[in-house]
Amino acid sequence: MNTRSRYIAIDYGDRRVGIAVADSEVPIAFPRETIDRQTTPLWERLTQIIAADRITDIIVGWPQHPDGRTDGKNVDVQKFIDELQTKVTLPIHKQDESYSSVAALQATAHIKKKEKRDKGRVDRAAAAVILQNWLDNRGNP
Repeated sequence: MNTRSRYIAIDYGDRRVGIAVADSEVPIAFPRETIDRQTTPLWERLTQIIAADRITDIIVGWPQHPDGRTDGKNVDVQKFIDELQTKVTLPIHKQDESYSSVAALQATAHIKKKEKRDKGRVDRAAAAVILQNWLDNRGNP
C-alpha cells in the first residue's frame, strides 16, 4: 500500500510568499517558487500548485517571539491560515520559522550579485528551510 505524501511549505509575507515542496519518499525540501502578491493572485496560484503537485499537507511558517507574545506578524499569519482553511480541506501545520530567513540568506550567499536581484529567491529558500525543519522533526510516518 502506497502512503506517499506531498508537502508544501509557505513562507507568508505581505509582498511575497515563498513556496517549497517535498515528498515523503525523498524527504528533502526544494524551493519551488515565489508568489509576488502585487502581480499574481495569491489564492488562485496557491490552489493551482496544491492541485498540480497533489499536495497532502500544508506547512506554514509560524513567527515565534522569544517571549511568547502573539502580536505583529503572528496576527497576519494567523489570518492567512484562517482564510486558507476556508479554501482547502488539507491538514495545515504550523512550523516555527525562527531564523529561516537567516539560514536562507546563508544558503544563497554564493549567488552572484547579478542574480541577487531576484528577492524572491530568499523567500522560497526560507520556505525550504521551514519545510526541511518540519520534515526533520515530525518523525517517520
